[in-house]
Order: sequence, then C-alpha cells, then structure tokens
Amino acid sequence: MSQREATVQGEVHAAESDKQALLERGLEEYDAVLVEGRSPTLVVRKLTVGYAAFLMGYVTLMWLQGVVARARARVAGRTSLRAAVEAAGVDYHDRIDADTATVYEMVPRWGKYLLGSWLVAALAVSILLGVNRVVLVVFALSVPYLYATFSVVLVAVAGGGRASHMAERITAVADRQAYDRVAVLCGDSHREAIRKELENREWSVTTYGSRHPLVRLFGGR
Repeated sequence: MSQREATVQGEVHAAESDKQALLERGLEEYDAVLVEGRSPTLVVRKLTVGYAAFLMGYVTLMWLQGVVARARARVAGRTSLRAAVEAAGVDYHDRIDADTATVYEMVPRWGKYLLGSWLVAALAVSILLGVNRVVLVVFALSVPYLYATFSVVLVAVAGGGRASHMAERITAVADRQAYDRVAVLCGDSHREAIRKELENREWSVTTYGSRHPLVRLFGGR
C-alpha cells in the first residue's frame, strides 16, 4: 500500500484568504477536502454551570464567525468553499473536529476554575465600581462568549487533544473512502500538531501556514 499524502492548510476561521490559498493551488490532485468542523448538534453528557456557559459562548462564537465569513464572501463575490470543492469533483467533509462535550472535557480543571473565577470576579468588581449600566450589561452578556473563547485557546495551548482527534477522524475517513491524497483546512494553531499526529499514523504531510496578517503579527509562519 502506497503512503497516503495530506496537505494541511492553516487558516484564520473567519477569513477568506487561506481558503483561497487552498483553492489557488488547485484541487485536482486530491480525493477529498476535509475541514475543521463538527456536527451542529450540541452534545450534552454532563450539564454543569461551566459547560452551560461554554455552550452559550460557543453558539455565539460560531454565529459570529459564520456571519463574518458569509459577509466577506458576499462582498468579494466568491462562492462557498464547499461549492468550489464540489464543483471541482472533489469530496468534501466538514465534521472532523471533536464534539462540544469532548472539547470542553479537554480543558484542564484548573483552567475551568481559573477562567470562571476570573470572569465572575471581573463582573463583580464592575458592579461594585458602578460601571455604566450599558457597559455592564454588554460585559455580562459577553461572559459566556469570553469563557468559551478562552477555553478553546487553553485547549490549543495546553495539549494536542483536538489535533489527535482530528488526525484520527481524517485517517478514519480516508480508510472508509479509500482516499490516498487529501487536503485539510484547519485553524493555524492546530496545523503543526495535526501534521505530527498524521505522520505518527504514517501519512506524508505538507503544511502551509496561514497568510492572514494576524498570524504573522503574532509570530506565525
């Protein structure tokens, strides 16, 4: 059996530049494009206050990313990535990421307590200081969003659980569909971790870093 090949393109999720970079290199050589994403169903195995806040913030985060991505694509007059991939006769999969409950379980316990206590303390101090009521309401409504965002960042920094899960899903899809060459589009922070995980599963991997200005600003390549 020949060695399977994967091209991993890092991206900033709400931006279009990295999706275009993938399309500009051509899709003809690939059997499929696999995109970081998960089922729209929110998984609940154990509902806690922290997980409820995470879910509320996660829904807000996904909604904002979706609105920004659609608006930018519409302004630029571009078709969606799925439409472009399918028009090229290539298979498209967008559910290789872990479900919401699994991602939350990857957050270290100390991280959950630290983030939760910090945000609650910041809200309490704002109330005691008599912060403008409108600002206070906006901040209070933003707490779940901030909790979910920082939790996801902490998972990326503290370990490679999501990368391992995505590499396993990529390999499983390739096994099931008999794919030999795939392109993977994922958050740039996962790119190198996914490369290592795929190489551990005997893939030959080429990676391309995001070309978004924010990634370059914070030292990405």
